[in-house]
Amino acid sequence: MPGEIPPRDGRSITRRRLLALASGMAVSAFLPDVAFGAATMKLDTIARSRGLRYGTAVSASQLDDPELVRLLREECSVITGENEFKWKYLERKPDQFDPSKALRISRFADEHGFFMRGHTFAWNQDDRLPAWLLDRESELKANGGAKLISLMNRHATFLANTFPNIRSWDCVNEALQVRDGHMKNSLYTRVLGEDFFDLAFELMREHAPNAQGVYNGNMCWEANPAHRNGVLRLLERSLKRGVRLEALGVQSHLGNTLGRKRDEKGWRRFLEDVQGMGLQVIVTELDCADRNLKEKDFARRDAEVAAFVKGYLDLTLSFTNVAQVVSWGLTDKHSNLNRKSYPEKRRRPDGLSMRGDPFDDSLQPKPMYAAIASALAAAPQRRV
Repeated sequence: MPGEIPPRDGRSITRRRLLALASGMAVSAFLPDVAFGAATMKLDTIARSRGLRYGTAVSASQLDDPELVRLLREECSVITGENEFKWKYLERKPDQFDPSKALRISRFADEHGFFMRGHTFAWNQDDRLPAWLLDRESELKANGGAKLISLMNRHATFLANTFPNIRSWDCVNEALQVRDGHMKNSLYTRVLGEDFFDLAFELMREHAPNAQGVYNGNMCWEANPAHRNGVLRLLERSLKRGVRLEALGVQSHLGNTLGRKRDEKGWRRFLEDVQGMGLQVIVTELDCADRNLKEKDFARRDAEVAAFVKGYLDLTLSFTNVAQVVSWGLTDKHSNLNRKSYPEKRRRPDGLSMRGDPFDDSLQPKPMYAAIASALAAAPQRRV
């Protein structure tokens, strides 16, 4: 039946088996052959065999690391820019565009045949917008927001013309408040109301007609039905208005629920509802910060993370409208979770670095890598 989790074979990952890592067992002793061994199958190879794709977010500076570039080419067929494609970084001052870093990623993707995702056109959050834009709020409110509409149109034109190889755009990012599922209070909504949402999709369709239109939201299987229900209502309203919304991005930052209550039944119902709307789903920002785990031992932490990721992906990938799994970084070495800019309140209380990505600081595969591989291999076949 659609949405039903496929049966697991005798070698599938369970929390108990993964915790055996703490006793020194080799990962290859109990994970599927697709994940480790002399004839290793890479993540995207496994994904493509099931009609899926696997990829990662990357920053321009990370392309200076030849070992990471090797991993990107071996493991991925999808690339998302971390920050480089956001308005705040492309136009730091009015009418002064600097796409050099974004172009580096875009050209790398083009040169090596990656499916390129654009992140993001309209992020519904004030601190993610150019400061100069916020400073002009009074001016932008005049004449029904005509000036803001004009600037959004100009920005959409710039994105489409500068990055013509992008095949999927996050037209709107994080429109809703997580706590209650209501629309955020932002420059966009203060000037245009919810019409900004429709406008963002309309403009990207006009200027990048061949790119998929995606709403990207920061949800997963957290025990917060208010946010998920808000997303469903937003999708329903938008589709009824004729918005060209083709896919839903589910960010899947799993660290928010690791070690805490989660809602598997609610997540399944949510995915069933999205599937019923005829939308494709993309896992857009997968990672699993381990800040809620009290263990300090790497092996035990890695085992817990892997089991959690495996369970989440098993459920999510059981829906055949899920088309891609994109990690928010491949390695702990380059992880957003371990940067100085990462909020202090979201770090581990013991000060240890977090281990929320498939590869470690030395770019060696961790149990999370095997968990992703196993979940991809077990996913129902998609129609290609």
